[in-house]
Amino acid sequence: MEDAWNLMKLPASISERFGEAAALVESTAGAIRIISHYDGDGISSAGILTRALYRSGKKFKATMVSVLEDEDIENIDGDFELLIVSDMGSSQADRFSRMLIERGARGIILDHHLADGRDRPFSLHDGGAIHEINPRFLGINGTTGCSGSTLAFLLALSMDPVNEDLCIFSLAGSLADRQHVPMFSELNLGVRELAVARGYLTSRRGMPFSGRNLLEALVTSNDPFIKGLSGNEKESRELLELLGMEPERTLDSLKDDELKVLHSYVYIRLLREGISPYIVHELFRENLFSERYGNLLDLAYSIDTCGRNGEMGKGVRVVWGDPEAYKEALNDRYEKKKIIQELLQRTLKEGANEMDHILWLRVEEKNLAGTIAGLAHNYLFDHEKPVIAISRDDGKINISGRADRELCGRGLNLAVIMKEAGSACGGGGGGHDVAAGGHIREDQLEKFLEICNKMVGEQLEGDSGGG
Repeated sequence: MEDAWNLMKLPASISERFGEAAALVESTAGAIRIISHYDGDGISSAGILTRALYRSGKKFKATMVSVLEDEDIENIDGDFELLIVSDMGSSQADRFSRMLIERGARGIILDHHLADGRDRPFSLHDGGAIHEINPRFLGINGTTGCSGSTLAFLLALSMDPVNEDLCIFSLAGSLADRQHVPMFSELNLGVRELAVARGYLTSRRGMPFSGRNLLEALVTSNDPFIKGLSGNEKESRELLELLGMEPERTLDSLKDDELKVLHSYVYIRLLREGISPYIVHELFRENLFSERYGNLLDLAYSIDTCGRNGEMGKGVRVVWGDPEAYKEALNDRYEKKKIIQELLQRTLKEGANEMDHILWLRVEEKNLAGTIAGLAHNYLFDHEKPVIAISRDDGKINISGRADRELCGRGLNLAVIMKEAGSACGGGGGGHDVAAGGHIREDQLEKFLEICNKMVGEQLEGDSGGG
C-alpha cells in the first residue's frame, strides 16, 4: 500500500517538522495536557490528538476553551510533562514559553492563525521550551490551506500510520472553518487526496444542501439562504413539485441531471436576488460523503454545534466514533439550523446599521454572532461592506466580523482590524482576513465601530470596486 505521505504529496520539510513533534510526544513518559479551541476545528483537533494519544498508551487530559487570557496560561492546571496547544497559541507563544520554562515542561503549538508579526516559529533548537508548527512559517496560507485539525492529524499520522483513519475528522474541522470554500488547497488538499484514495470518503459536486429529505434541505437551508424558500415550507414544496421532484425524496436519490436542474434554479434565483456572483459561484463545490457519517458537512457542523452549545465533550465523543453522541449532535445541529434561520429572518426584517464602510448589527445569541454576520454579509445585505456582529457577555462586548474572499483580495484584513481596534478599546482580537473576532469594554462600542469603519475604508482605499 502506498505511503500516506506520498499520497498527500506534501513537501519533505513538512513531514520533518511533524516528525520532530511526534518524537517529542513519544519521548514523553509523563502526563500530556491538551488545550484547544472550542469550535468545530478545535474540537476535531482535540478529538484527533486524544485518540492518537490513547492508541499510543499515553496519559492525557484535554480542555477546550473559547479564549485564553494571560492569566489563564499561567494557571493551566495539572502536573504535566508536555503541553499541546491546538488551533490557538501562536499569538501567545512567548507567554506559553515562559510558563513552560518555569514549570520545567515542554510544549507543542499547532496553530494556523496569525503569529503577531514573527517571521519564524518557536523551536526547541533555540533553547526554548516550545516546538511550534504554524503553516504561515512554511509558506502555506493558514486561512485557506490548513486548519488546526489538519495540523493535529498530521501529527497523529507522524506518531503512527494507523491514525490515517482520522483524516475524516481533519477534513471535518477544515469544513467547520470553511476552508473548503471555494475548494480545498495546500495541506488540506493533501488530506483530501488521502481520504478519497483510501476510500474513507467519496466525492460529488454541487451545492451544499443537507437534510433528511429534499423539502427539509430547502426549508432549513441557511447557506445558501434563499429568500422566499428558506423557512417557507409551502413555497419550497411547491417548487419541488414544479421541478418534478417528490419533496420526501432524499438528496442521495437524485440523479445527476435532477441535481443539475435544482442547482441551476437556485443559482439563477440567487443572482436575480442580487447576491454576489462570486459568492454564488463558490456554492458550486465538492461535497464529501462518508459511509458512516453521510454528508461531511453534517459531521462538521454537528461537531461545531457541540462547541457552540458548550458541550465540547460530546463533540470529542463524536470524533472518537460514539454513534449515540453523533446522533445527538446531529439532532442538535438541525435544531441549531432552525435557530439560525429565525435569527436570519429577524435580521432581514430589522436590517443592519450602516456606516460608510461597514454594516453592524446586534445578535442576542453570542455563540452564533459570527455565523449570523457571515450569512448576513453573503445573502442579506450589501456584500461590498463587511458585517460586524456584536453581542454582550458578562459586562463586555464580543465582536465577530465577516467578509468574503473577494473583498479580502482587494486588501481587506479583518484580523488586523479586530486586533488594532480591539486593543484600542480595552480588549483584543484576531483571526483571519475574512473572519475575525474579539472583545472590547462595554463603554467602547461607538469608538470601536468608528475605528473599524475608518480602517476598512483605508484598506480598500483606491480600489475601484470599494464600498
